[in-house]
Parts: sequence; C-alpha cells; structure tokens
Amino acid sequence: MGAGMIGVLFACSAAGNFAGAIVGGRSIVRVGGHPTLVAGLVGFALGVGLLAAASTFAVAATGAVVIGASTGLADAGMNTMVVWSRLGASGPALNALHLSFGVGALLAPLAVDRSLALVDDLWLVVVFVVVLGGISATLLRRHEPPNPPTVDDHASRPPLDTASTLVVAVFFLLYVGAEMGFAGWIFTYSEDGGLSGSTPAIVTALFWAAFSLGRLLAIPTSRVASPRAIVIGSCAFAAMALVPMVIADGAEWSIWVGATLYGLGAGPQYPTMIAMVDERISLTAKATSWIVGAAAIGALIVPTGIGPLIESTGSSVMPIVVLSVSVITLVWALVVARRITRASAPRRTDVPHPA
Repeated sequence: MGAGMIGVLFACSAAGNFAGAIVGGRSIVRVGGHPTLVAGLVGFALGVGLLAAASTFAVAATGAVVIGASTGLADAGMNTMVVWSRLGASGPALNALHLSFGVGALLAPLAVDRSLALVDDLWLVVVFVVVLGGISATLLRRHEPPNPPTVDDHASRPPLDTASTLVVAVFFLLYVGAEMGFAGWIFTYSEDGGLSGSTPAIVTALFWAAFSLGRLLAIPTSRVASPRAIVIGSCAFAAMALVPMVIADGAEWSIWVGATLYGLGAGPQYPTMIAMVDERISLTAKATSWIVGAAAIGALIVPTGIGPLIESTGSSVMPIVVLSVSVITLVWALVVARRITRASAPRRTDVPHPA
C-alpha cells in the first residue's frame, strides 16, 4: 500500500474521530459518561477487527472510520469528566490520563509487529484490544462518573465562550496535526533513512515512549510550574527537537535523536493546554467536544497532506512540515494564553457615569 493510500486511511480515521468527538460531548450529558466510554471501547474493538479481517481497501477504510469515531467518542468523554472531577486544578490528572494514551501508542506498534511476525496477520492485536477493553469496562462499573459544573462553579470561573473555544480549538488542530504527522510517518521516514527489519517499529515505539515520559514528567512538574509555562516550554522544545532532523536530512543518528526529543516535547502539550484553560475558565462538554473535534481535523490535514508530498519529493519533507507546524503551534499557544487571560478577567460593572 503506497503512501497516498495510507494517507487516505489517516483521513478516514480523522473524519470518524471528528464525528465521534462531537457526538461524545453531547452523549455524556444525555446518556452518561460511563456508557459513552463503553460504547467507545466496543466500537474500537470492532474497528480493529475490521482492519484485521480486511481483504479490500474499502473494508480497511471502514475499520479506520470506526476506530476514529470510537476514539473521538471516548476522548471527548474522558477529557470532560477528568476536568469535571478536578475543577480548576486538573493538570496532574489530565497528564495522567493522557499518559495512558502514550503508553497505548507505545504498545501498539510493538503489538502489530509481533502479531505480524508470529501469525502474519493482526488477530493477536484484536485479542489484545478486546482483553484491555473488557478490563476497562469492568473498572468503569465500580465508580460513579463525576457531575458537571454547577451554577456556583460558573460564578467563580466563567464558561468558555464561543470565540475563545475557536481560539483554543485552533491550537489543538495545529498540535495534533504536527504530532500525528510525525507519528504517522516516522516509520516510513526511518525506512527511507536506511533502517530495516523491526528497527523502524522500534523508532516509532521510542517516540511514543519519550512521548509518554514527557507526560509522566509533566505530572510532578505541574505541581510547581504553571500550565502556561509548561505549554510554552514544551512547544518550544518540540520545535527545536526537529531542527537536527531537518539539518541532517535522514542521517540515522538524527532519526533516533529527533524521535526521542520531539516525543518528550510533544507529550505534555495536549493535556496541559486543557489544564491551562480549566485553570481560569470552566470547560463545558460542548466546548470540549469541539476542541477534540478540532484535534481530529488536524490529524486529518497534516498526515494526509504529508503522504502526497513524500511520494512527490521524498520522505525528507516530513520533518520540515512538522517543524513548520510546530513553530506555528508555539506562536498560537501564546495567542491562547493571552485570550484566556482576557476572557477570565472580571468584568467591571461599577464604573461611574460622568456627571
């Protein structure tokens, strides 16, 4: 399957993710948080099963859509409920939540590699997903979901308005676009750089390991540093980490260094940006669903766009694109910080009228 066709699968997954995120934000209010998560677990297992059984591109694309919709559903639900459970102080909990995502992304390429090596298909991955999904659903039944913010909560922290939601959503579009552009194509980039056998999968796993480590380190850091400082610092670090890859143009050492350092810098950005908003403004389920949906659009635009560029100019274009998007992300993080500060400032209603 060529890079262009893989890019189409990215697009299918991202489109499903956007739809799932929009539905998920409404589902946790109308149906409940835990039923929404269980629906996401079941859908994800079904989507992986479709990929494993796919004998045609149409079936694989359907599996990608189902996987995307299921993850969007669960993503919107989980982020919203973690914020609700830690109103105004969600940074450590959000980084712990997203650390789990990093661990899963670390295990995924290794599981796929071993499944292909042992049975020459993806059915061992399906079994792995079903087992983990069953454990997760069982744990959910033992806990009550958190309640949404009350009127009193909104009195101290105003809800995120529409204009501010749009500004925040653009950050997630940019960030996830860069993250998924790198994660989706680092395997191909590594192969074109001369790495062979299971080594490209190990590089991909190394990226996700560093990504997870970045989120793990952000948990204690968020207790002593502000979310704004962590977001700006990690955005700058991620951008600088890509410079050696661009300069070295495929040298083996730059692949290992770039994957490690970019993973460290990219890891804390998603959860800590949500925490930065939550610190000053109350996040509604609807606002969170649009934020997650915007992230899905980023996952659609950047990785899908990189595919044809690789086919036409070579894989060296990947770190250049990701670096460019990362620099814009850094600038936009500063825009978000200013917007949130202004949106959360108390409105003066006691200004005297001129005599």
